[in-house]
Amino acid sequence: MNVQDIMIRDVISIYVDTTVDEIAKVLNEHRIGGAPVVDNERRVIGIVCESDLFLREKGLPFSAVKIPTLFKRWVDPDRLAEIYEGARHHTAADVMTTNVVCVDVDDTVGHAALLMVQRNIKRIPVLQDGRLVGIITRTDIIRLLARDEE
Repeated sequence: MNVQDIMIRDVISIYVDTTVDEIAKVLNEHRIGGAPVVDNERRVIGIVCESDLFLREKGLPFSAVKIPTLFKRWVDPDRLAEIYEGARHHTAADVMTTNVVCVDVDDTVGHAALLMVQRNIKRIPVLQDGRLVGIITRTDIIRLLARDEE
C-alpha cells in the first residue's frame, strides 16, 4: 500500500510569514498538532508543530543542566503568559523546523511508518513533483488496523 492510498489530501498548511498567534489559532481550530509551512508554489520549506509553540528543555553546552526554552530562546516559565503575549510578532519563520522529513506519494506506508519511528515524528508531508499534495500521520497508519476487510 502506498502513502497516497491513506494520506490526507486536504492539507492545512501555513506560510512563512504567518504569525505565531495565527498558527495557534489554525492548529486549535482544525484540531491538528502541526502543519507544513509552504511557499507560494506549495513547496515545503518547514513544519510547525505544537511542540514548537510550547516550552522545551534544552541542555546547556558541556553541562547536565537543562533550561526551558520557547521560540528558540531561554525563558522563565513563570513569565509564560507575558512571553506569549509578546510573541505575537513572531512568525512561522522564527519557530518552524526547517529540516523536514517528507515522503513521495508513491512511497510505501511502511517506509513512512519507519521514518516516523526513526525520527520520532508524528506527521510527514507528502510530495508529488516536489509540491505538497498530502500529509500522513501516525493516526492515518493506525486507522489501517480499524479498516474492514475489503
